[in-house]
Amino acid sequence: MCRRDGRHLAARVSQSATDRGDRHADDAADLIRRLRLEPVTVLGFSSGGVAALALAQRHPELAGKDIAWEPAALGLLPDADATRAAIMEPVEAHLVAHPEDWEGAWRVVLTVLSEGRPDFEAPEVRAALRNAEAAMRDDARPLTRRSFGVGDLPAGEVILAVSEQPDPMHLDIAERLAKLIGEQPERVAGADDHEVYLKRPRVLAEWLAGRHSEIR
Repeated sequence: MCRRDGRHLAARVSQSATDRGDRHADDAADLIRRLRLEPVTVLGFSSGGVAALALAQRHPELAGKDIAWEPAALGLLPDADATRAAIMEPVEAHLVAHPEDWEGAWRVVLTVLSEGRPDFEAPEVRAALRNAEAAMRDDARPLTRRSFGVGDLPAGEVILAVSEQPDPMHLDIAERLAKLIGEQPERVAGADDHEVYLKRPRVLAEWLAGRHSEIR
């Protein structure tokens, strides 16, 4: 297993208004080639799922399977700009008032996504705060803008996974992606919300173990 740490992308990613995950995908491809890992199974959660799909799009020769858990590809939605603005405008306003307060920005996102009911003391939230700078600076801004079209994703290489009762936004995105790849999203038993990968990662680990013969 190889875990990519993308925490030092700001100089290359955030300065480019047009980058929507290309740099993430290309950096991951460089790592895979340098370590001679191909063909490789790639797993990405939320915005990381968008990066996994971008890798499949830009470097299909490297991946055996690309698994995207409820990818936050807001660019696929018909009201993409409005949806993204509802999430990101409060974040940008916070960062204007408090420059580089990435943990505060992450708390703003959680407040918006939880409809004003965040649990900042939950262990998974406290753990996620350690990655707040990368998540807010390098991931949320470029990756959530990305969209995909017909022929962008290689047939047979992409697996979409969602929770048992996905929220409307992530379900809508997953269903639109499913039409592009010709495969329905898999509903993972025991996964009760989007952030199960933080709260109970064993649920996804057991699902992946059950799929081992197909995705190895």
